[in-house]
Amino acid sequence: MRPLSLFLVASALAWPQNLPDVLKRGESVFNTTCATGYCHGARGANGGAPRLAARGFDQNFIGGTVAQGVAGTAMPAFGTTLSRADLTAVVAYVASLNGIVNPVIAPGNGPQPAPAAAKLSPDAARGRTLFSDAVRGFGRCSTCHEVGNIGIPITAVDRAAADVAVIEVSSYQAADFDGLCDIAVLTSLYPEHIDWHLSVENYFRDKINLLNRSRRRIIHRDTAHVVERFAAGAPAPQDFFADEHRIHCCSTEILDGEAVIGQVRNPYLARPHNLSNLCAALTVAKSLDIDPAAALNAAVGFRGLPHRQQELGEIGGVLFVDDSISTIPESTFAALAVYEGRDVTVILGGYDRGIEYGKLVEKAVAGVAKAVICLGNSGERIYSLARAVASRRNDVICKIHRAQSMAEAVAYARKVTQPGGVILLSPAAPSYGQYRDYIERGRDFAAKAGFGVPGRSNSHSSAE
Repeated sequence: MRPLSLFLVASALAWPQNLPDVLKRGESVFNTTCATGYCHGARGANGGAPRLAARGFDQNFIGGTVAQGVAGTAMPAFGTTLSRADLTAVVAYVASLNGIVNPVIAPGNGPQPAPAAAKLSPDAARGRTLFSDAVRGFGRCSTCHEVGNIGIPITAVDRAAADVAVIEVSSYQAADFDGLCDIAVLTSLYPEHIDWHLSVENYFRDKINLLNRSRRRIIHRDTAHVVERFAAGAPAPQDFFADEHRIHCCSTEILDGEAVIGQVRNPYLARPHNLSNLCAALTVAKSLDIDPAAALNAAVGFRGLPHRQQELGEIGGVLFVDDSISTIPESTFAALAVYEGRDVTVILGGYDRGIEYGKLVEKAVAGVAKAVICLGNSGERIYSLARAVASRRNDVICKIHRAQSMAEAVAYARKVTQPGGVILLSPAAPSYGQYRDYIERGRDFAAKAGFGVPGRSNSHSSAE
C-alpha cells in the first residue's frame, strides 16, 4: 500500500487549531473507532491488530493508511467514513503516538458529515463480540492469532504436563512482544513483510526485539552481525548454530564442533533448509540439557507441515508439490534446490507487496526451471522480468506463461511438463486478494491437480 503523500495537507479542521484539543479529539475517535477488542489496543498497543505506537511511522504514511486502508487485511479505508475533522484528528493522534511532537493540522474547509456506516446484522454483531470482546481472557477466538502460527493455542497447553512450550511467532508478533521468554531462537533474517514494517531496518529491529526480551539467544551464525547492530539492553547469554564450532551439518551428518552427533535419517529433514532448522532445534535441546543425539533420533519420524514442500503425489509420472506457504523468494530458492536436476515447472506470484524478484527470475529462467507460470498481481511483474531476461539472453529455453487463474496455471503446467518432471507451486508471494490465506491457495492447487483437499486445517494462519 502506497500512502497518499498529500493526504494530510489537503485535510482540514474548521474548529480552532489548538493542538491539545485536536489530539484529544483524535484520541476519542481512535478509542471508539480503532481501539476495540478485535482491532488495535488502547493508545496504539497491540490487540487483534498490530501495535501502532512507537513504530517510527511518519505522518504521511499514517494519513495514507487511515484514508486508504491496507489491501488484503482487515484494515478498512476511513477516507469516506470519517469526517475530515475526525480523520485529521485521529491521524494527528497516531502521529503523536509515534513520537511526532507537533503533528501537522492544516486549516481548510471544515468537517463534513460521515456517511452512515453499514450496520451488521444481529447475528454478525453478536459473532463479532463473541470473537474477541465478550471473553477477554482464556478461550476467545483471537487467542491463537495473537500467539503463534502453528500448533495449538498457547491457552490450550497443559502446564502440569508440559515442561517446555515452543511458540512460533511471526515478525509482527515479535515486534509487539513485551514480555520475557526463556529462550529466543532466530532461524533467519530475510527481508520480508516490508509493506508492514516499512523498511528493512525496521524489519530487522522488530524481529530482533524478541531476542532483546529473552534470557538466552540462539541464532544462526550468518545473522550475528545484524543482531549485534540491533541488540539492546543487557546482553543475554548467546549461542550459535550453523557454526563449525557449534552444532552444524556437513552433508547429512550433524556435528557439535568436531564431535559427530549422528546422521539425519529423515529424507525431509535432509533437505538443506530443513538441516539448518534441525541444527537450531538441536541447539535448543542441548541448552535444555537434552542429549542432542537422542533428540536427533526422535526426529526420524518427523513429518513436514502441509503446504511446505508437500509432495502431493504423481499423476502421469509428474510429481506435484505444494509449497504454497512460500511467500518470499528465498523459500522458493530452497524449494527449487530440492528438485535440482529434474525438469521443474514452477508457479510464481500472488499479492504484490513490492518484493524484489530479480534474482529469483534470473535463476529460474536461466535454467533452474523449464517453465515459469506467473499468477496474481506480482505475477504480472514477474512475467515482465522473465520476458526481459529471455530477450536479453540467447540461451533461454524456459517457457514463460501468464495465467489468470490456478485452473489455467495447472492446465498449462500439465501441458508442458513431461513424465519425470515436477510441477511446483512455490509462489514467493502472499495469497491476499485471491485467497483467504496460503492454506486455501494450496488446497486449490491440489484440487485443480486432482488430489482433493490435503492439509485441511480449521485455523487461519498469520504467517503471510
